[in-house]
Amino acid sequence: MIAHTIEQAKAANRVNAVCVTTDLSMAADVARKLGVYVVDRPPELAGDAATVDSAVRHAVETYEQFRKPVTHVVILYGNVPVRAPGIIDLAVEHLMKTGCDSVRSISPVDKQHPDWLHRLEGDKLVQFRKNSIYRRQDLEPLFYHDGAVLAVTRSSLFLTSRDDNHAFLGKDRRAVVSSGGPTVDVDSPADMAVAEGILAARATSLGMQVEQGLDTVTLTDASRGGGVESKSVNASSQCPAIQIANRTIGDLQSTFIIAEAGVNHDGSVDKAKALIEAAKAAGADAVKFQYFISDHLVAENTPTCDYQIQNDSGARNQRELLRRLELNEGEFRELAKCARDVGIFFLATPFGIDELHFLTNDLRVPAIKIASPDIINIPLLTAACEADLPIILSTGASHESEISRAVDLIRRCGAAGRLALLHCVSSYPTPRGDARLRSIAALKSHEHFGVPTGFSDHTAEIETGAAAVFAGAAILEKHLTLDRTAKGPDHFFSLEPSQLRDFVTAVRAAEVSMGNGYLEPSPAELQVRELARGRILARRAISADEIIRNDMLTVRRAPVGISAALWNTVIGSRAATFISADSPITPSMLQTDRTDSAAVS
Repeated sequence: MIAHTIEQAKAANRVNAVCVTTDLSMAADVARKLGVYVVDRPPELAGDAATVDSAVRHAVETYEQFRKPVTHVVILYGNVPVRAPGIIDLAVEHLMKTGCDSVRSISPVDKQHPDWLHRLEGDKLVQFRKNSIYRRQDLEPLFYHDGAVLAVTRSSLFLTSRDDNHAFLGKDRRAVVSSGGPTVDVDSPADMAVAEGILAARATSLGMQVEQGLDTVTLTDASRGGGVESKSVNASSQCPAIQIANRTIGDLQSTFIIAEAGVNHDGSVDKAKALIEAAKAAGADAVKFQYFISDHLVAENTPTCDYQIQNDSGARNQRELLRRLELNEGEFRELAKCARDVGIFFLATPFGIDELHFLTNDLRVPAIKIASPDIINIPLLTAACEADLPIILSTGASHESEISRAVDLIRRCGAAGRLALLHCVSSYPTPRGDARLRSIAALKSHEHFGVPTGFSDHTAEIETGAAAVFAGAAILEKHLTLDRTAKGPDHFFSLEPSQLRDFVTAVRAAEVSMGNGYLEPSPAELQVRELARGRILARRAISADEIIRNDMLTVRRAPVGISAALWNTVIGSRAATFISADSPITPSMLQTDRTDSAAVS
């Protein structure tokens, strides 16, 4: 809902600054993606006991420290996504035209008019206000504050009183009537349904009304959703997220870590269950196996790869090797139940359409993982699309053209919105120098793909997971074994349980150090920012009504005062009062003919 409020504020002609104040990370992320600067609301202003006006005062003061003085403020509540067109400008214009202290938008009371209300005494109706009116046109015109707009002068906003919770509205309180469309204040599912219907009808015009070329600043209150002007360094490069069960996979989300148990169970259900428990204990989000029927997967006498021969002596061909590593449907049911009991997502890579149907229809896995060799397997890719589940597709040993053809097929099947691509190097183990982690970003930024990306890691190292996160991976897949020295095709480059735990720990640490990608100070910097940056002070005494020149001012570190960044704004202003030498310059000391208004939602 906050997005609609921000867009309405940005579209208003009489608002030249937009800012959101919030303690909600989701609201802050939405605001930043819309190019709005966010004021982080401190804990003491975020509780139920905190008032809207106190949060707005904090936002205004923060904005003025880093931007420029404000003369008028427009408060827009974030849970009011529908407003009458033009109502924001109407309120601001009325505020400035009349010279009053505040202007609120109001709407006519309709069927809930007091003259038509009743009290219940038992089951007996008693008029709330005794009258004999039965025609609507005979009702006294009454109005209520509809929450669409509250415009107030800065000076009134900073008035407080123990006896009047609305002292910030000043003494001269005026109103404008919302007309030309409804106002919807969302407090219930029914309200939301009404708002969604109206917004759907306005869909073409909403989002197209952002003013271009204005110095826009809207101060937004986010106890009900709010924001302040900011620019995101990476918002435009973010890919759409996908959903795996209750997990969102994408930028600025926790990395989805898959422990690849693969065939490291050696055909033993007990070992497979131990791998599930080890994956959970290490902190992985999912555990994955490989489901194949060797007689269906490989033709007779297909030779094994060199790495398989070196680490699994005795297998004369691929079919013979894989037959020893097969698990049947009943055994996979046991493993899926074990994963549910342990509390970890259960996945398996199908190597055939029958196996895929079993996983999706019988075991109801939350996603389908397609192995690198099957990136060219059109029947299997098509069946995966038809399953209506998220698809994780590895790209090992693939040319860009092959990846593009696979993505094209998935897009034609209508499944691109649930696709993720994994960079993968089909070399076992992958030497560190061959990991090519920049390919993660290449997949992510590819103009043809536009899906979340990750890394299927076949290196033997622990550190590559964290490095992949720095490269932009949203999903990681890492092989897990109970014993690296065991005989088998994949044990020797897999991580043992303690190593996987270190892998996960390093990934989570990398996530923390990545931050959100926004070019703004971190909370840890705020004290230094506050105390080490210069503010504007009077170099000499300045008389009231004197025009301020460069030689009258200086920049020093001080606890209060207008930021040095606003030097050119202060120069040429008139002093509103006598300013003594060495005094920090504050907005109240300056006269202004401007009507710089800020909208706060």
